Amino acid sequence: MRYFLPRSLLLAIAIISHSTTAFTTSSPSFFHSTTTTSRRIPSSSSTRLWDLSEWRDLMFENQPPALSKITVEDYQEGAIREVCILPFPLQDILVQGETKELCLYEQRFHQLFEYSTNSHGSVVAMGIMAPPSGILQTMPLCEVESFQTLQGDTGFGTSYSILATLRVVGRGSLVYIDQEEIVEGREYLTGWCTELCDDTCSESGRKEEEEEDLLVIGNQIADKLEDVFTSIVLLEEKLERLEEEDNDLFLDTYDIEDDDDDDDEDDDDEDSLQKRFEQVYQTVKATDMQGYRISSSSSPPNPTRSPNKKWRSVQDLTALSWSYFHQELWPEEEFDTSLSYRLKSMEIVNLNQRLRLALDMLMEYRSCLKETLKRERDDENF
Repeated sequence: MRYFLPRSLLLAIAIISHSTTAFTTSSPSFFHSTTTTSRRIPSSSSTRLWDLSEWRDLMFENQPPALSKITVEDYQEGAIREVCILPFPLQDILVQGETKELCLYEQRFHQLFEYSTNSHGSVVAMGIMAPPSGILQTMPLCEVESFQTLQGDTGFGTSYSILATLRVVGRGSLVYIDQEEIVEGREYLTGWCTELCDDTCSESGRKEEEEEDLLVIGNQIADKLEDVFTSIVLLEEKLERLEEEDNDLFLDTYDIEDDDDDDDEDDDDEDSLQKRFEQVYQTVKATDMQGYRISSSSSPPNPTRSPNKKWRSVQDLTALSWSYFHQELWPEEEFDTSLSYRLKSMEIVNLNQRLRLALDMLMEYRSCLKETLKRERDDENF
């Protein structure tokens, strides 16, 4: 769903969203290493960073009159809260647990950052731009995980830039955007939103048998996901072996020595798809701040379930439902439809539906791998 902006904001946002130098981003990763030029000297900050829980506890009394007419839906949690919005292109959308590094140059972004850390518990929203003039109603909510200032002329009229790391810890549903003429002195975008939660936490009156059904079905889908993912790992290993055989054949043909075999094997073990997924899963689970009103039994309620199958709690299932969508698991050049799945996952408020979406995505990617493997073998035989 797109939220159409007031006409007075369109030009300002167009300038921000098309600017590649006002602030820059780097690809999300688990471990960020930052390098600074000799022209800019990093200085640490003693400011205490807050998080989503502090933002939830804040009381916003300056709500626009228009908000009094807005009805909060069942899947939206808590009060309507103000949030600063950083605009991003569609392809930059992040899901639970993912991070992005920003380097903020312009004064307006410095003001946004200061207002967010001082007045919003270090929480900002990613405003995902949907051309020609809309912004997605569902926004990733991010915490400022860390930041540092880099002293030096930026070329934008400021004497320093801010290098910040954002991490997605939730979702917000945009209900109102502040207009420029209302909020004087602000050159950045702010709006009002509610938190968006899965129905596992929004239905306080859920019956015990319905809770069991949710967990039983969720675990069944998770079992299928695990099987498909394992087959994907095996297919990728087969493709890697074919590539290694082709490389060895080339080296033997031209009598070239390869001294990096041992190092490559160590790197491959550390960077395997299975290892990356395990890291992603642990990170997603650690950043889950949703909260649940559903009991999580440590043992399966279904006695016919195989003892060899792992039983997962609602927290485990939620972490799995987001982990499979992390973009570092899937190479965009080989699986260009992953973005559409990520966008769909952000809109879903039913845990099992998101697990099914992940299963659809993995099955499509597995089909792509099978076709690639078939072509490679055909070329080899030819």
